[in-house]
Amino acid sequence: MIIELRPPLSAGPLALAATGEDIVATMRQFGEPELLRRAAGDRPGWQVTDPNGLYLSAYFDADDHANAIEIGRPTNPVVSVIYDGLDIFQTPAADLIEALRHKTQILEEENGHSYTAPDLLLALWRPTTPEGPDDDDGKYFESVLIAEPGYYNDAD
Repeated sequence: MIIELRPPLSAGPLALAATGEDIVATMRQFGEPELLRRAAGDRPGWQVTDPNGLYLSAYFDADDHANAIEIGRPTNPVVSVIYDGLDIFQTPAADLIEALRHKTQILEEENGHSYTAPDLLLALWRPTTPEGPDDDDGKYFESVLIAEPGYYNDAD
């Protein structure tokens, strides 16, 4: 399965600006969606994990339209998440960031754990960074988030 990221439009079959009802209906093709709250006071979102370990979540604006979609690294490599020809989870993080820097400005945050490309409406995250060239921990990103225009400005 290939999930193509097309910010600001969609992440595979999940469309940005879709209603919560539409997102839940689409998520059902992957499994049973569950309510998601990132922090107390946040608007609820929805999440689902499919049998391949593919994690999908959607976050919503005040009008109940999806304003961000996050995808977590699948545990089964039969699933590919692609942005502009780049395999997000199979390309080493350093190579992915270098390729994205050829397209736009990339902001590094959290000492290399998080990168944001606001002009591409794309953010990448990993829980750890490699301690050296032979260290595989943190070599690949663990999640990617696409968002609608203005999302990163609102997050400040």
